[in-house]
Amino acid sequence: MAFSAADLTILRIRCPGCGQHTEKLVTVLVRKSNIPCNVCDSPIDLNTPVNRLLIKETAQNCARIGAALLAQVAAAVPPAPPAPGLPADDRRV
Repeated sequence: MAFSAADLTILRIRCPGCGQHTEKLVTVLVRKSNIPCNVCDSPIDLNTPVNRLLIKETAQNCARIGAALLAQVAAAVPPAPPAPGLPADDRRV
């Protein structure tokens, strides 16, 4: 998987055992079926319909935001200067 906004996004999942939240990076959650609770060490099932939907939608939003940021960066890059000996309007990239 290429670097994306998901590499920097943390999602909080509630433990059904103790009710406390466990935070993990979205890229970690996408690849796992369960994670241990940080408080009580009970397994948190990531394959429940609610958790799977939450993880999927968050990962999709990260991909969309990452693509928008990359498009902004690409648009902000100045055009290449003309090659030596060519007129200024004959730019070749």
